[in-house]
Amino acid sequence: MNPNERPVVDGVELALDYFISKNILVYQHPAHFRFNTDTRLLAQFMQIKKGESVLEIGCNNGVLLVYADQFKPKRLIGVDRLAQPLQIAQINADRWIEAPVELILSPIQEVEHALVDVVISNPPFFEMKELHPNTKINYRTLGRFEFNGGLEDWIFHASRLLKSKGRFYLVHRPDRIQEILSLGMKHSLSLKRMQLAFDSRDHQAKALLVEFIKEGNTKAIVQESVWI
Repeated sequence: MNPNERPVVDGVELALDYFISKNILVYQHPAHFRFNTDTRLLAQFMQIKKGESVLEIGCNNGVLLVYADQFKPKRLIGVDRLAQPLQIAQINADRWIEAPVELILSPIQEVEHALVDVVISNPPFFEMKELHPNTKINYRTLGRFEFNGGLEDWIFHASRLLKSKGRFYLVHRPDRIQEILSLGMKHSLSLKRMQLAFDSRDHQAKALLVEFIKEGNTKAIVQESVWI
């Protein structure tokens, strides 16, 4: 496909954007949840090794899978419960990814799969109790609120799908750090690395990045903070 010939999904021409590097291109739907600063932070924080199998929970349009492909993984697996974003992920996979790709249309709670080396996720950050009753429900809202289970679902199923000593990379809200670390311990995930991202305008922590090891026994490393 010629990059200048934009795919059309449900009558809408997809946008073509670059992600972090001008060498990494992805198609995005203008009305859907699109990659943002949290996506970029997670991409730059996660560490993918050659020959590893990588599964993303809530892959949306597949941008993190496209980014992970540069590290020559053995296999990439994307899971999402929404058909239209997964359709765009398939377009991105066909156009930009060299590794074998498997895309699964399903809630993560129903996914059965061979265990993988790495799980990554940029899940919805906001609890349902924070959703205003008058909020319009669209693809962007679905990408921000926990309609399909809460934080424990993501952490439990990440652990369930990981091999022993496999790694889980997560970006989330700093104000939920205690919950994240407690749930990790509950589900056999030990903290290996942690990093905070601060807003350069108000100096407030805006994102928390964590690397867990399944059934690991490592001392945690707190990396130097980043500014956004």
